[in-house]
Amino acid sequence: MNKEFKIFMKNVAWLRKQHKLSKKKMAQIMGIGVGSLTQIEKGIFPERLRIDACINIQRHFGVSVKDQLQKYIE
Repeated sequence: MNKEFKIFMKNVAWLRKQHKLSKKKMAQIMGIGVGSLTQIEKGIFPERLRIDACINIQRHFGVSVKDQLQKYIE
């Protein structure tokens, strides 16, 4: 798996936990289903994940797409 995908998945889980969001709320923010979010948090990159999910994270949390893919947000 691509290093950037692994970083993205870790950052998604970290952001959700840091902001004390339910999986349902985080999935809504990202514009994906809860099942896809569960896959992401388990380290499985969903086949149909679109860049929109990164853009929605950027808009909601103020984290650049570049940072989501290239460094750990912590």
